[in-house]
Amino acid sequence: MATLEKIRKKAGLLVTVVGLALFAFIIGDLLNSSASFIGGNQNNVVVINGTAIDYPNYMRRENELSEIYQMQTGSSTLNDTYMSQIRQAVYEDVVMESIIMPRLKTLGMTVTPEEMTDMVEGENISPVLLQSPMFQNPQTGQFERGAVINLLNSLKNIENYSPNDQAQLMQHKTFWLFLEKNIMRNRMSEKYTILLSKAIVANALDAKDAFENSAESSDIVYLMQSFATIPDSTVVVSQAEIEDLYKKRREMFRQEETCIIDYIAVDITPSAEDYEKVSKEMDAIRTELETTDNVPALTNEKSEHKFVNAYYSIAGFGEDMDIIDFVSNASIGEIQGPTFKNNKYRILMLIDKTEASDSVKVSEILLYPRANDAETKLYADSLLNVINAGADFAEMAATHSHDEAAEKGGEIGWMTEAGALLGLNEEFKSTVFSMPTGKSAIVKSTYGYHIVKVTEKTKNVPKYKVANIEYTVTPSSATRSRLYNALNNFIATNHSGEKMKEAAPQSGYEFVSNARVLSTDVAIGMIKGARQVVRWAFLNKKNDISEIYECDDKFIVAVHNGRLPKGYQSVATATPQLKAELINNKKGEEMAGRLKSKNMNSISEYAIDMSELIDTVKFINMATPRITNIGMEPKLNAHIALAPLNTVNQPVAGANGVYVFEVYNRTAAEKSFDESFEKDMLSSTMSYRIGSLAMRFLQQHADIQDNRVRFY
Repeated sequence: MATLEKIRKKAGLLVTVVGLALFAFIIGDLLNSSASFIGGNQNNVVVINGTAIDYPNYMRRENELSEIYQMQTGSSTLNDTYMSQIRQAVYEDVVMESIIMPRLKTLGMTVTPEEMTDMVEGENISPVLLQSPMFQNPQTGQFERGAVINLLNSLKNIENYSPNDQAQLMQHKTFWLFLEKNIMRNRMSEKYTILLSKAIVANALDAKDAFENSAESSDIVYLMQSFATIPDSTVVVSQAEIEDLYKKRREMFRQEETCIIDYIAVDITPSAEDYEKVSKEMDAIRTELETTDNVPALTNEKSEHKFVNAYYSIAGFGEDMDIIDFVSNASIGEIQGPTFKNNKYRILMLIDKTEASDSVKVSEILLYPRANDAETKLYADSLLNVINAGADFAEMAATHSHDEAAEKGGEIGWMTEAGALLGLNEEFKSTVFSMPTGKSAIVKSTYGYHIVKVTEKTKNVPKYKVANIEYTVTPSSATRSRLYNALNNFIATNHSGEKMKEAAPQSGYEFVSNARVLSTDVAIGMIKGARQVVRWAFLNKKNDISEIYECDDKFIVAVHNGRLPKGYQSVATATPQLKAELINNKKGEEMAGRLKSKNMNSISEYAIDMSELIDTVKFINMATPRITNIGMEPKLNAHIALAPLNTVNQPVAGANGVYVFEVYNRTAAEKSFDESFEKDMLSSTMSYRIGSLAMRFLQQHADIQDNRVRFY
């Protein structure tokens, strides 16, 4: 079952599908079975505009999405990273559906059966399918319409398959229904976005302004003096100034409920004993490698990476210079190591080397399965006989192959030995790399029976088959216990935040203060896997001390330092940022005023006075978002656009410093004003932005109570 194999191999599909649907509603009508919100109900995971999703319903949706993911990966468990993605996806869909669904119903929006057919099989394929790896050619990454059609045909005729294949097809059906819902809801969100975007139309003045912003570009020489040249301590900012700026910038300080924590994080790293133990184990592996008659089995048993039964050219080893240097000079059977680098021990053995093509170009006919394996093989034999008798391979592929390559005469492209193993299997690899150009053969892979033909080969180059045994040193249980017990004793001795902060340096710990965490965070700063610490913070109160949590590769103990309520930050909290802006503004006024008063007439004079180097930038206009080597400086953009040619401009106070410049050249764009074109470009840009802006607005103005932190 080729399609099922593709599903299982594409572990990244979930992220792709979820990411596509900005407003998607992945798992059915999420709110239909929701209970009405009752104040104080501790069982509600999220409450949106008075409607609640309780824990059993919410978990049912998470479980459905988890099962879809497990089915496509063939894994029975999901790690914390994937579960975090699933939970976030379900939450976003619950919120978006609650906000959008009433509007769609009021507008009477639907997706017709004809639209669905067009998005699945027609000329306007849904992005959900276009970016789904299960429908992409493994060699080219291109979407294959035939793969979708083949799947649908199989699902329509499940009864014609064996019981084992029927069970697999039922999994296909579950997954397809998931995709179908996503396609429909993605289309609904597109329609809603288009409707909103049509309400905003670019007029003639907008079009003219957009054209003029980029119609002429300027080249400048300039100097920049940073605000850092003046100490902040010399600039006085009053409380009244801060409060006035806060009123203007208030929306910048909108915040969700935030907990403030202090913490100590201890790296869980290997001890000297751990390194010594692994070093001895690797010495023993080398001894075993010298005598074993089954190197692949030993490699698979001892190494972090499975043995690859393939020959690699030098290019095939990528940028791994250690292995390239080894194979370039080693003789067959030679062993190198163990060596140690980047916390990892490594042993290399050159098993064999040869001169052969690095890559082959392959065409195939992937055959439709018959009632059983024997009939399919008989079918393959008959087609091969016809081809060997002189039939055109490309024409036969177009008629008999059931993958997308049929549209290209069966061509699936170039592949290396390792690539053939990764995408197919040992038999396929061995066949295509041993057969001569122009010949055809039958091969069976995980996708079924193929008739393959090698149409081209690269020239022969040296190739190497290598055993690569790698082992990363990790902390032993004894090391972990020692680190944990030391931190635990430290907490017992220093049982308050103040004492921990004071004693931390003497004990070799770093005490981090005032870290802010949101209820949705899964990390604390650069520390990953810290969800349990975040949850603790939101379920406890100021001055509480947490237990020791293991987060990724660290032990963490946290001290609760208070919380900020949902809404807007206070003036006091926002003061550091506001004060920094006011200080820079005053520095800019002072620096620009001082320079203006000197009435200098050349860039060179300014350079001497400012002790700065002269630099140049080309092609600046009003539409330039970031000026090369300068950054975002909208004031400077405006002054450059209006400045006279070959004249030193008055100093300009920007966001990061004071600039003096001279425009030495201007270039007109090689285009004339086309009002219709400019309107279309503006409309396209607005259409791209309007959806996300509208959703952000609606979400900000909805009454959303996110209680997920109570549950995980």
